Amino acid sequence: MAQPGLAAFQAREEERTELSSSEPTAVKLDPAYARRFRADAAAWACFEAEAPWYRRTCIRFVMSAQKEETRVKRLETLIACSRRRVRIPPLRRP
Repeated sequence: MAQPGLAAFQAREEERTELSSSEPTAVKLDPAYARRFRADAAAWACFEAEAPWYRRTCIRFVMSAQKEETRVKRLETLIACSRRRVRIPPLRRP
């Protein structure tokens, strides 16, 4: 590493080392949505068995919608796909 890079590394703030613009903060499923999802035991069991990256991405997919109607529609899509043991459409391979 060049001298300017080493100087910047040495001057960093330790508490900010975990922050990165490429890694968004964790998003949690709204409690009402989580209750609705858990009510379908088969879908919830399948979702819980998925890899962590998939669960995080699905939760972000649901919660990132701006309108309530869109979040509900995405949640229903996630539940239906989980019940059928398939991935949600944006994450399916062609």
